[in-house]
Amino acid sequence: MRRTTTRPTSERILAAAADLFSGSAYSAVSVDDIARQAGLTKMTVYQHFKSKEQLFLECLETRLCRREALLDAFFANLAPQKDVLLALFDWLEDWTKPGTFKGCAFVKAVNELSNVIPEVCEVAFEAKQRMKQRIIQLVKISGRPQPALLGEQMALLVEGAQSLALIEASTRPVRVARQVVETLLHSKSGKS
Repeated sequence: MRRTTTRPTSERILAAAADLFSGSAYSAVSVDDIARQAGLTKMTVYQHFKSKEQLFLECLETRLCRREALLDAFFANLAPQKDVLLALFDWLEDWTKPGTFKGCAFVKAVNELSNVIPEVCEVAFEAKQRMKQRIIQLVKISGRPQPALLGEQMALLVEGAQSLALIEASTRPVRVARQVVETLLHSKSGKS
């Protein structure tokens, strides 16, 4: 008899839960729904995750790790002549394509669950801080002055563009944010 590990089962549960949570409100998704989506029993779900809350938090943390890995891969494969700061908006435009983008999972979690599952605020804060720190690091790599200030300005543009991209069902806000960054970079370089 071949022995299997519990990891693939946990991954199946997480994938099913992530899919359901991203498309519906937390309260609209039951453990029964997750079990059905994963092709498992409710008891099996509870053998791997003690509660729906724990499963939701793991989904958020998995989403954060996935986003970070996607960004790492994107920048690792970026052509050397590309401006890393503007390239971030290329990535964001692809990320926010209508039809696939369902909004920021971290903002959604805080809006919906901060009173019920306070830990979502911690995960969301970490996600936003990581993005801001990544942008500050990109500013440093690019050799531009005032990396902390420019990084924070760009982080706000990323957040706003992401929110409007969902509301407008368009990547236009990302392109506008990119234009604002181009203007900022132009003004900080001393060119008129």
